[in-house]
Amino acid sequence: MIGVISKDCEIDAVKEFFELFKTHWEPFVRNQDYELVITTTGEVPAGLNARLVAVYGSRSFKIDHQLGLEVQTTSQGGRLEYDGTEFPLYGAKSTFQDTGTSFLLDKDAGEVVGCEVRKPEACFVRVGYDLFQEISVLLSKGQPPEYASTPTTEMHISILRSIMTRAGLPFVEVLPAPSGYDFVACLTHDVDFVGIREHKFDWTMLGFLYRALVVSFVMAVKGTLSWSRCWTNWQAAFSLPLVFVGLKDDFWLEFDRYMEIEKGLGSTFFFIPFKDEPGTLRSSPAPKRRAAKYDLGAIKGEIAELLGNGCEVGLHGVDAWQDSEKAKRERDRICEVTGQAEVGVRMHWLYFDEESPSALEGAGLRYDSTLGYNDAVGFRAGTAQVFGIPSTKGLLELPLCIQDTALFYPDRMNLSESDAMASCRHLIRQVAKYGGVLTLNWHTRSLSPERLWREFYERLINEMHASQVWFCTAGQAVNWFQSRRALRFESSPLVGQGLCVVSDIYAETLPQFCIRVYQPASLPLRESGFVDIPWNGQTELTFPRTQHSEA
Repeated sequence: MIGVISKDCEIDAVKEFFELFKTHWEPFVRNQDYELVITTTGEVPAGLNARLVAVYGSRSFKIDHQLGLEVQTTSQGGRLEYDGTEFPLYGAKSTFQDTGTSFLLDKDAGEVVGCEVRKPEACFVRVGYDLFQEISVLLSKGQPPEYASTPTTEMHISILRSIMTRAGLPFVEVLPAPSGYDFVACLTHDVDFVGIREHKFDWTMLGFLYRALVVSFVMAVKGTLSWSRCWTNWQAAFSLPLVFVGLKDDFWLEFDRYMEIEKGLGSTFFFIPFKDEPGTLRSSPAPKRRAAKYDLGAIKGEIAELLGNGCEVGLHGVDAWQDSEKAKRERDRICEVTGQAEVGVRMHWLYFDEESPSALEGAGLRYDSTLGYNDAVGFRAGTAQVFGIPSTKGLLELPLCIQDTALFYPDRMNLSESDAMASCRHLIRQVAKYGGVLTLNWHTRSLSPERLWREFYERLINEMHASQVWFCTAGQAVNWFQSRRALRFESSPLVGQGLCVVSDIYAETLPQFCIRVYQPASLPLRESGFVDIPWNGQTELTFPRTQHSEA
């Protein structure tokens, strides 16, 4: 078990950290035996009975002198390097003189930020930043776009896990991906438009014509767009009169095409609740072009067909991010049209601020999937795991990892398709390594002229299929992680005060958990030092206690 000594202001971050790194922990109790004690206050109680003590913090502590360490420099932020991987730090950090046992470095200065010191009574690890302050920043404020591709929260978890495994500590972890899978994938679609017929002579129509006729031609001349795609865009533009009078299909009505591409993978569609409402920016009006031109009542048939094909329908919120009453009004409209009792949300244009989580939770929304980037792809909160949003009692966040417009829009990343695929492959590798949910947002009009991103989308899904992936709706992914969060670790008198894993939520339709046991006492040991056990949560899972060995 892990005992944690932390500041009072850090307790929420401590709890959420150990929902992400799902292992047995508790606030430190005196006279209790621990495999590991983590302290961010510098306090190391006398008579401590632990094999390993990890001291995190940027200040100089009394224990540093006892360990023979001296703080060399203190600075704010920067880049760290662990095991050949670079990641950012957002709070204060200290460096130490080189002890010859370092494992974490300041990337720019080459100085030691993390080191190990062995004493007769225990092994000590000293890390020159506050772990839980970093987690708090990542899960509340998030990372700037320049670090979007780095799963920083997962790096902090990985470092602590490595500290424990290097010390040979026995512990049990519930992995952040179902048994037999590398990760979870959610294919989601923001429904900003339902057909082009509703956009006669407005800015959306003029923008489409300009991009389809002028921009396409310029790009074809420059060689950044094929002439065949340019011709496809021109044909669509010249066909608009026939589309408007109903003699040609509306090429922006794409639900059937997504059903064809995804073949029952269980995607999620977020619909705007009201027609002609652009919303507000707190005290000022939002741009008029933010308003949707479709009415949910006119597309009830299409929505029913999506639900009948195993898809999920959620709220693409307009003003929900800033007011609970407005959020409830928008939520109720989706429930009315779909007949659903629970609804998840992603905000239109990703509007969000520090008060949004409370507003969404107050309206009874099931989960949020807004936290991502408009101008980057990657890990806004440093993780792809579903996590509890700070300042709420239970609202869960499904992070948004990849958005089509972020990849391709000229005023955003403006990537070629080859560069965009390379960026997406990197994110796939990261999520496969650390677990979590790879959440895509492919807008419903993105298959058609003038975007023509269908081929890329199909290739991206095929790239994901190369891994062992559980494709599901956003709500199913949240349900699985909620079940994982509900798991409890308890002492079991039946196995000599060993460990018992208990599930309070069991969903037969969800994949099994993967319980990883490190340094098991009675199970065959793999070369990696752990064994994986699939578990459906129906019955208690118990492990005998491993006696302390020499540190």
